[in-house]
Amino acid sequence: MYNVLLVDDEPMIREGMKTIIPWEDFGYQVIDTARDGKEALEKFRTNEIHLMIVDIRMPKMSGLELIETIRKEDVKVQFIILSGYADFEYAQKAIRENVAGYLLKPVEEEDLIGFIQRIKLSLDKDQSDNQVRTVSLQEVRHTVLQTIIERNEKVSSEEVYGDISELGLDGRFYQLVMIRLFHNTNLELEDFRQLLAQDLEGNWGYLFIKDHYLCILLKNIRPSLKSYNELYDIVKSYLKNSSIVMCLSEVFTEISSLGTEYRSTKTRLDLQFFYKETKFLRTDSELVFQPKEEYLPDVPSNEFPVHSFAEKLYFALDALNEKAMKDEIINAAQTMINNHHTEEQIKINYIRLLSLVFSKCSVNKPELGDTLSDVTAELHKINREATINSLLEFIYSLLNKVITSLNVGDHEDQLKKLVDFIHRNYPENLRLENLAKVFDYNSAYLGKIFKNHTGEYFNTYLDKVRMENAKKLLAGGMKVYQVAEKVGYSNVDYFHNKFKKYIGMSPSNFRKEKL
Repeated sequence: MYNVLLVDDEPMIREGMKTIIPWEDFGYQVIDTARDGKEALEKFRTNEIHLMIVDIRMPKMSGLELIETIRKEDVKVQFIILSGYADFEYAQKAIRENVAGYLLKPVEEEDLIGFIQRIKLSLDKDQSDNQVRTVSLQEVRHTVLQTIIERNEKVSSEEVYGDISELGLDGRFYQLVMIRLFHNTNLELEDFRQLLAQDLEGNWGYLFIKDHYLCILLKNIRPSLKSYNELYDIVKSYLKNSSIVMCLSEVFTEISSLGTEYRSTKTRLDLQFFYKETKFLRTDSELVFQPKEEYLPDVPSNEFPVHSFAEKLYFALDALNEKAMKDEIINAAQTMINNHHTEEQIKINYIRLLSLVFSKCSVNKPELGDTLSDVTAELHKINREATINSLLEFIYSLLNKVITSLNVGDHEDQLKKLVDFIHRNYPENLRLENLAKVFDYNSAYLGKIFKNHTGEYFNTYLDKVRMENAKKLLAGGMKVYQVAEKVGYSNVDYFHNKFKKYIGMSPSNFRKEKL
């Protein structure tokens, strides 16, 4: 629909023209009327007008004065002149102002219809030409920007195209914004670019796609938190609940620097997983974990000691120690960062780690069956997390579900929990210093109060628990080497000496007596 403004100082004529013609049948809509030239000029400046039907003689500003003023601002709007005077001088002036029609009052319906039909053909052609011109300009601009980026050396747009002002790329300063859309958006990138272009193209800069990122070349936009927030809100308004990350380049004054800024900005955006969560990444954004030159001994830099972490995490979980649990998860993250693991490797390793822990829980704690099924089914969601902080929080939430199911009440003190822990996990490689961390004690102090509580040193108590369980297994007919491994001794001779020390006979003789 093309917009029409009716301008006449006689109300009956204005209303008559609104009703005499079925405007919508001919592709028009009358959006407003004006009683004089001055009012018409105000409404023209606040609305998109395609056709104005204007009376020549009006108070304050005549029709011809109105047309002359508007022509200085817009050469495309169409005019039809109405006059009660068959004055050739008026007709001459109207023709000089490129008026599409000149009608005498009273207006004949057929004459007016004939004019608006011819004008619509002209408007249609202009609109079609503009669309083709706009699409062509967008394609050329996109190609120029891509070429500047793809050249490794510094290259100016003039070398690629020529006069950048023809493309709208000339500016005093620029800034590149790169946007990453996450998997939970249903929009294709090109569809998203076209939607955003309606709000951003021209006013903010120009949009293009490169390496699966949506890029906005900001032009003459003053760098400020207010501007960035406004831009972020516009982008998010099209995405509703979907996730995005925006990354900002440095401000640069030559468009030939676009390639350099693109590459440095892309590097930062590709690593956004490791940064603290924010609306937009900048050159001063902070990493969550700083790599440290602290590599674990006997572990190749490209490997992650998953079994070692699984053991410690299981102990923390079994002891219902949330702090120790979180510490192990953070230590695992720091270890992977130190060894330069990628986002994908980190996510895979955490899935492996938690799978091992939950598998061990399912064997030793069958009462957790339903809870473990639920948390195991959610492990794949680790891959959806956009930042390492959100990933850690998600992992904590899974482990807390298990702890909640385990923690039926804090009726025992820490020492009773520790004794119970030993009886449940005696086959494991239990060390006082490791358990002290799990139960949040100094190891020397824990050893002292443990002896006061049980009457035995930690290692002696652990040996005796293992021997009592070894006696049951031997009495059941299990072979000595099998029992040794079952109760936590990898060396059979060492087990033999321990058994003889505490029981007073060799394990083989004890087995013979009981069988």
